[in-house]
Amino acid sequence: MTRASHKANGQPAPQPPDTSAHLASVAVKDFKSLKDVTVELGQVNVFVGANGAGKSCLLEAIGILGACAAGVVDDQALLRRGVRPGVPELYKSSFGKEKLAPAISLTATSRGNVKYRAYITNPIRTPGPYWVFGNELLELDGQAIASRGPKKNAAALGILAPLENSRSVTTLVRASQKTDARVRTFLWWLDEFGIFAPVTPVLRGIAPDTAPRSPVGLYGGQLAEAVGQLATQISGKAALEQALSLIDWAKDVRAGEPSRSFLSPSVPTSRHVVEFHDRYMAKRRNVLSGYDASEGALYILFMLVLGTHKQSPAVFAVDNFDQALNPRTARALTRMFAENVLRHGRQVLLTTHNPLVLDGLDLGDDRIRLFAVSRDDLGHTRVRRIPVHDFAALKEKHGEHAVSRLWIEGRLGGMPDNV
Repeated sequence: MTRASHKANGQPAPQPPDTSAHLASVAVKDFKSLKDVTVELGQVNVFVGANGAGKSCLLEAIGILGACAAGVVDDQALLRRGVRPGVPELYKSSFGKEKLAPAISLTATSRGNVKYRAYITNPIRTPGPYWVFGNELLELDGQAIASRGPKKNAAALGILAPLENSRSVTTLVRASQKTDARVRTFLWWLDEFGIFAPVTPVLRGIAPDTAPRSPVGLYGGQLAEAVGQLATQISGKAALEQALSLIDWAKDVRAGEPSRSFLSPSVPTSRHVVEFHDRYMAKRRNVLSGYDASEGALYILFMLVLGTHKQSPAVFAVDNFDQALNPRTARALTRMFAENVLRHGRQVLLTTHNPLVLDGLDLGDDRIRLFAVSRDDLGHTRVRRIPVHDFAALKEKHGEHAVSRLWIEGRLGGMPDNV
């Protein structure tokens, strides 16, 4: 039903999702290969580049910023967000004869004009379990509402308060009843940010997820439970239908309890398993668990859960989005996944090495953006948005595979120069 038909029937038109707390831009200085990088983000953001160019580093920088927004930066806070913990010597940028960076600078700005910047450091020779905050600044509409210096009390909402240097000033802001809703939502969304990178044993339910989340863990845990929950949600049922359209051998998918009728007693499993019903096999013998099904089918389910489940994070990342998928399936899943992200008001950052993923993107929509990641002669990571001024004309000239073809030919950037 269109907005016009809603109005004609006397019904209120559906309101678009609130995206004011989405990341409008991220700036990173002196973190690993990210010497000085600023990225203007859309809702669906895809990063391509050679191995080691710095794509995952950018995702991890946002994960560290999420830990800052939550209040503390230590190994547990990083692992919860899918960030690889590292010693200060490897976290801080160090290039050739350049001076070692004393601190890492991280800045995020929301579409609702909330800006948060943090400088964090840790001694290289005697690192502690917690990174410490040197300076912080939290702004709303260009006005500072909280700040702290390396040797000063924190100031939050006009009140001075003592604060350990291992604790963020955001802990005071989030605890205050006076905090503006835009600020609270933005900090919460940063806190919930995670880098999802599912692995097959965890998706199959035979290995634990070391970073559990709701509805699914960062590495694929709780998939069966999430599939069962999707079956009770209107948007979730549509997602399961989308999954079946991509898994041609399955006529049904559901979550159930483990049964020895289709699962060997030697296979370790969780309380619930994903069940696929194979359309080609004989009845009563056509049930496959996640242990026996293809990893691609499980990955499709996982991605559609992330895109549609009510409890999925508002802002998140997926590293190596193309994992385990046939190229054409990856293209179709990309299209569905992007549509779901936009429909449900989420924001996602994806990395990929599969050219056909790019062909699943509607780059005529400014909310969907493509970036090339590379390293310059000094080794610094550079992130450049690939502009598409007339997507329809581009496809008319180069065909349906225009973007993937141009990328493979090296005309978009983000390709290694030595191979």
